[in-house]
Amino acid sequence: MKIMSIIYKEIHQYKTYGKAILVSNGKLEFIATLDIGPRVMHVSLVGMPSVLEDECPLKTQLPDGKTYNFFGGHRIWHNPEAFPRSYMPDNEPLESYEMLKDGILLTQKEEPWTHMKKSLEVRFEEDGIRIRNLITNLGAWPVEFAIWSLSIGSRDGREVCPIVQRETGFLPNKAFVSWPYSRMNDPRVHWGQRYVVVDQNRDDYSAFKFGYANELGWVAYFVHGQCFVKTFNHDQSGKYPDMNTSYQTYSSYWGVELESLSPLKQVKPSETYTHEEKWYIVASDALKSTDEDEITALLKPIAEVTGIELPVIAL
Repeated sequence: MKIMSIIYKEIHQYKTYGKAILVSNGKLEFIATLDIGPRVMHVSLVGMPSVLEDECPLKTQLPDGKTYNFFGGHRIWHNPEAFPRSYMPDNEPLESYEMLKDGILLTQKEEPWTHMKKSLEVRFEEDGIRIRNLITNLGAWPVEFAIWSLSIGSRDGREVCPIVQRETGFLPNKAFVSWPYSRMNDPRVHWGQRYVVVDQNRDDYSAFKFGYANELGWVAYFVHGQCFVKTFNHDQSGKYPDMNTSYQTYSSYWGVELESLSPLKQVKPSETYTHEEKWYIVASDALKSTDEDEITALLKPIAEVTGIELPVIAL
């Protein structure tokens, strides 16, 4: 087993977000903010543009007069989505951060109203990055929620969502969930048999969102000469929010959100709930076609590196 050499570099002012830390293993690098968060704002192959969009201009005014800034990058929410519960600001410095031998642990202060406490553990592995999204219930009673792991893909990219081809005879084997503002004929979306392809268009200010039970547990996002593969566990027996969706995606002019969810769970006081993802970044040509055979051809060598299962039409 190879011993990784991890480099940590302090950043005194990362854009408008204050202090941050760049962490690299010589192949991959990420930037985590310290004055807001927990957030990962940049992820890429070393020296390449980020696959994450770190500047989102959206803001929401909360009932207590505070502002929720969407910012960008990777963040943690709790689901089911509710206003203002889901929109607790992460505008303040972290309560703590800890340098690990292979990454970093970022911990937010307890949310004053929900009594939730969020942490983000980011660790390099030999072939990628392991992300642990953690939420601790510091309240006085159990709360049912799912962990919502949201990564904003950089602009001008193309997302590939795999569709399970499980044979179920005369019974349905998949369902797609839509939101009121979504157009099913949105030109950014290409509905296929094996894949749904979602484009990011910086000139389209409308919003599109869909969700589904992503049984294969991965999505791929092609941008800036890289393919960002986000993997997660789909629990076939789990109860998921939003009409049983373990994956959701949202596209607008500022980026495209790649959102995996954990099953809903009754979390006891002082209990920590964890949702893991594995991130891979592979140098890749751009995905220029929505032809499913061409998509598969581009994904095959990526699948060999990442271990993802490509959908095959059921006979």
